[in-house]
Amino acid sequence: MCEKLIQKLTKKESRMIEIRRYLHQHPELSFKEEQTSKYIADFYQDKDVTIEEGIGELGIKIIIDSGRPGKTLAIRADFDALPIEEDTGLPFASQNKGVMHACGHDAHTAYMLVLAETLAEMKDHFTGKVVVIHQPAEEVPPGGAIGMIKDGV
Repeated sequence: MCEKLIQKLTKKESRMIEIRRYLHQHPELSFKEEQTSKYIADFYQDKDVTIEEGIGELGIKIIIDSGRPGKTLAIRADFDALPIEEDTGLPFASQNKGVMHACGHDAHTAYMLVLAETLAEMKDHFTGKVVVIHQPAEEVPPGGAIGMIKDGV
């Protein structure tokens, strides 16, 4: 399964880059990631997954169920940005003044979305479930994980 997964992900590399660049252009600060949360939830709308929104307010939990008994694997990515003015000159630089994805959360989210999509397409190749956790507000204490944990994630 791993080899097939890697092949499928490799074919989706340009899509991952496109998603990452979109997210990079539209960063949002911790506890204010409303549009990013919506973008993530919308991504999954036509996928064969269970979507739970509003976990700890802005977090999202996705369940990919193989339909066969087995272990549950959880994978997580965060999606907030930092209060930094971007001065990179990149064509996909932040459009939000004073806010930037300077620590990679745009990339984390992009590859998590594409990985989850691909795992959903391949769920006949594994047993059990994969839980995908999209966490807001990783950068600011107490962090978005607290709310997600309180909501059962």
